[in-house]
Parts: sequence; structure tokens; C-alpha cells
Amino acid sequence: MRNAFLLPALASLCCVQAQQIDGYRYWFDDDAAGTTTTAVAATDELVLTTAWPTPGLVSGYHRVSVQVRDTNGAWSVPQTRNFTRTAQPITGYRYWVNDNPATLASGVIGPNDEVQLNSLIDPGSLTKDHNVITIQFMDADGEYSVPQSVWFVRGTGEVNGYQYWLDDDISTATTGSIGPNTVVDLIEDLALSTSPGQHLFTIRFSATNGTWSVPHSALFDFYLGLEELPGLSDLVLFPNPLTDELGLRLSTAEASRLDLEIRDVQGQLVRQLPTWAVAGNTYRNWDISDLAPGTYLLHISDDEGKRDMPFIKR
Repeated sequence: MRNAFLLPALASLCCVQAQQIDGYRYWFDDDAAGTTTTAVAATDELVLTTAWPTPGLVSGYHRVSVQVRDTNGAWSVPQTRNFTRTAQPITGYRYWVNDNPATLASGVIGPNDEVQLNSLIDPGSLTKDHNVITIQFMDADGEYSVPQSVWFVRGTGEVNGYQYWLDDDISTATTGSIGPNTVVDLIEDLALSTSPGQHLFTIRFSATNGTWSVPHSALFDFYLGLEELPGLSDLVLFPNPLTDELGLRLSTAEASRLDLEIRDVQGQLVRQLPTWAVAGNTYRNWDISDLAPGTYLLHISDDEGKRDMPFIKR
């Protein structure tokens, strides 16, 4: 990096209580007097991928802090990251595994190259469980960047089971068996004994040697019932936020047909979904991976009424 610090995806704040993000501010090395404030068009989610100028900083280690502002004028909790400023191009890297100096390895790299750690790490030297890899980059002056660490799991044999729980309460976990080429249908299998609102779902998988994978978590919305749509109950909008597929599970007192649309926050039609014949306990997924990131409404209607269910596409 020569005269700018590239800070990808430092701030991401979703809409809370109908507020949107309309600005952000940042400062270096706890120097609040040097704060730079930038206004943005109101949005539900802000991802910063920008080069922030650092010509006033000397070469070496520094900190950058950032906050985002909502449309009420309230600022978020500051987020702080360490970085290294240098006027020299990147020429090399070094990495080590599980904080063990004996695993230290290094290599040569250009300023615009990538280090493919998957091809560099020797899996035979790792435990069949959680591991951590740490990497630093070196510039032409021989100075190393701030270390970055990432957790990962080495393959532990064939998958033979899974376990999931809600809202971080692992004492109520549900456990099941699964083969290596089998799919766990989270929407169909999810057992609910919780209150309406948003909840956290966490799942992990076990292997034949008894180890567990890193847990994966997702948020979902649970509606006990919809006043506007009598006869529907136990609705699960899963996950929310989402990246590829929107899932909906529900129960009906009697068979009926639902008309479904995806609309934007202004209520304009974005996509017409097929009519859904529902009876008893049922669920459906829709592939919406091609939709632009943002906030949408799942519009549900039948002969009795209609209701919008908000969700966020990442």
C-alpha cells in the first residue's frame, strides 16, 4: 500500500426498528479530533470497500475506528481494526499453524497476488479438530503486517450425525444421525418451542472419529400466527438475513391456496412466485440468489386477507 489503506467490509449494519444508515465517520489512532465524516444515501445495509487516505501517518502500526449513523442521528458502537501503513509494495508472506513456531513457513508474493493457504498447509501435520492459521505479509523494507488469524477444521472422516439448538441454549440441543451424502432439511426438521420473534439457529456436524465441526449459525423469524391470515400458524421464515434461498414453513387449519409475491420496501412488485397449495404442516424454498442485496417483503395473501413479512437479502 502506498498512500491509502484498503479497508474492505469493515462496517455492516442492518435496519433496526425501521431506521436506515445515512452516514459514517472514521479516525486514526484514537485521534477523534481528526474524524472524517461522510454522508451516504439512506440504506438498510452499508458495506465499506474504499481506500481511505493515510498520507499523514508514518510507516508502521496504526488503528482505524469507524462508526455508522442512522437516520435518527444516532451513532453505532465504534469498531476498531489494526493495520500497517507502508510506502513499499508487498514482496512476501509468512504463516504458522496453531501458534507453533516450528510450523513457520514463508514465501514470495507480488502486491496483487493471492496466497492460497489451502494448497500450502500440510493436513497430515494437523489435529483432526479445530486449528488456527496465522499469516503476515512483508513489504520491500522487510516490515511485517499485523498478524491475521483464521480458525478452521481439518477433515475428520465421514459425517455421521448432527446437532442443532436455538438461541445459544445448547442444553436443549436436538441430535440426529446422517450419512456423508445426506442432506439435513433444516426447515422441515426444525422443532420449535419458542416465543414469536427473531431467533438464532446453530448447527454442527459430527464425524466418525467423534469430533465436531465448527458451528454454523443463522437467524430466522418465527410467527405464532398472523391476524390478517386466520388459519395459518407457526410460520418460520428461514433464514433471515439470507444469501441464496428464502424458506417458509407453516401450518394450516384447513387446505387453502396462497398467492405469494416478493416486493420492495415501497411495495412495488419485484417477483411473482407460484401459487402455493397448503395443507397441514408444509414448507417451501425459493431461489432468489439473483436478487440485488437489500430489504424486501414477502407478500402473502389468500381469500381471507394479506400480510407482508420483511426479510433481508445479502
